[in-house]
Amino acid sequence: MRIAMLTSNYKPFVGGVPISIERLADGLRRRGHMVFVFAPECGDTRAVDDIFTYRFRTVRPLQRGGFRPSQLFDPAVGRLFPNLGADVIHVHDPFLVGQLGLRLGRRYGVPVVFTHHTRYDQYLHYVRAYAAVEARARDGHPLTAGLLREVRESWLPAYVTAFENRCDAVIAPSETLRQDLLGAGVQSPICVLPTGLTDAAFLRDEPASARLRKELLGGRKYLLCTVSRLGREKNLDILLRGMALLKERIGSSFRLVMIGEGPERAALESLRDRLGLTEEVQFPGVVSNDQLAIWHRACDLFVFASRSETQGIVLLEAMAAGRPVVALRASGSQDVVRDGENGLLTCEAELAPRIADVLTDGRLRRSLSGQALMTASHYTVCEVARSAEALYCELGGGALPLHPAPARRAAGLCPAPAPARRAAGLCPAPAPTRRAAGLCPAPAGAYAPDPEMLPHLHSPAGGTKVYSNHQK
Repeated sequence: MRIAMLTSNYKPFVGGVPISIERLADGLRRRGHMVFVFAPECGDTRAVDDIFTYRFRTVRPLQRGGFRPSQLFDPAVGRLFPNLGADVIHVHDPFLVGQLGLRLGRRYGVPVVFTHHTRYDQYLHYVRAYAAVEARARDGHPLTAGLLREVRESWLPAYVTAFENRCDAVIAPSETLRQDLLGAGVQSPICVLPTGLTDAAFLRDEPASARLRKELLGGRKYLLCTVSRLGREKNLDILLRGMALLKERIGSSFRLVMIGEGPERAALESLRDRLGLTEEVQFPGVVSNDQLAIWHRACDLFVFASRSETQGIVLLEAMAAGRPVVALRASGSQDVVRDGENGLLTCEAELAPRIADVLTDGRLRRSLSGQALMTASHYTVCEVARSAEALYCELGGGALPLHPAPARRAAGLCPAPAPARRAAGLCPAPAPTRRAAGLCPAPAGAYAPDPEMLPHLHSPAGGTKVYSNHQK
C-alpha cells in the first residue's frame, strides 16, 4: 500500500507525536509498504528527512513552544499528491492539516484515518491568542474567564468531534481515550492503537549503564528518572514538590534526573532551587532514543506526574528496560500501569510515600520490574504496524460500516476509491513491480502480505526488484 501521513508536528521537533509517526512509518515500511510524510518546515531538516518526507510552507507562528501551523492550501501539496496514488491518508492533527487531509480524501476518493494523539484542551496555552486572554483573566479582566471556559469546554470539543465524524476511522492510543471519544459523540469507527516500542528500547548495555549510574548518583543510594517535554501541561511542578516531601522521608539519599527540554525549563529549575533540591534534581536535557535505554537501566525507578497523556509512551520505554513506574492515576498512565503489578498508581498527596515504598523495598521493586518488562513486550513497533495495516486494509476493502465516504461514493458525491480509479487507468498503481512478481496479489486497499515473501521486498536477491523506502 501507499500511505500518505500528514502532520503539523514532526522531527526535528521533540515530542510524542513525531515519535509516534516516525515509529509507525518505520514499522509499515518494514512490512513492505510505502509511507510518505507531509510535515511543516522546521528549520534545517536535511539531517532528519529522506526522499519520502515532503515539507510544506508554514505561516507566521500562531502558537508558542515550537509549534508551527501549516498553510492550509500549499499549492505544492496539491500538485504532488495526485501523483502518489495513495491508498490511505493518515492525518495526525485535526486542525489545518486535518482539513487538508479531508479535502484531499474527498477529491481523490481516498479514505482518511485520524489519530487522536493529544488532549487538546490541555495544550491551549500554546496558542498565542488563548494565552493572551488567559493572561488578562489572571489580571481580573471581566468576561475573560467565561470566554476561556467556552473555548475549552464547548467550542474545542465540538470541533474535534465534528472533525472525527468526517473521517473514515479514528485511532485512539488507549482504551481510556476511546471511551472518552465515544462519550463525546464520535460515531466513526475507533481503533485502539498505541505507539510501538523500537528494538532499542529493549537493548542492554550493562557496562554503559553502570558507568552512567555511578556518574549520576554522586555517592547517593537511589536514582530516579522521568522523561518529559518540559511544558506546563506535564505537571512537573507537582513532581518537584513530591521530591521535596521524599527528601523529608529518606533524606538526600536519592537523585532525580528530569530528561527532556521545553519552554518551562527555567521556571522548573527556579522551583527546584526554592525547594532546596539543587543537589537532588538534575536537568540533563534531551537524550537520544538510542541512548535512552541506557539511562533507564541506570535508574531504580521511573516517576511520572502528567495528567495530559493519551498514552504512556515514556512509561512503556522505562518498562522495556525493566524499570517499575510510579505515576499519578490519570489517562495514559492507567492504561499501561497495573497498580501493584508492574508499577504503582497514586494521587498527588501519596506520590512521595509510594515512591519511598518502592525504593526501600527491594523485593517489591524486583517483582514490579519483572512484570514491567512483560508488559512492554506486547507493545513493539512490529505489532503496532501489523494492526495499522489491518485497519488500512479494512478501509480499502470496505469491510467496516464506514462513514461518511462510502455513502458519499454511493451517492456519486465523490470520486471512486483508489482501486476502481486504478482499474480505469486514472491513477498509477502503487506497486506494479511487486504485483508483477506475485508478491502482492491482493488489489490495492486489500493488501494481505505473505510473511515468506516480505524479506524479498528489501533484497534484490532472486531478481526481485527492491521495493522499500529504505535506501541501499
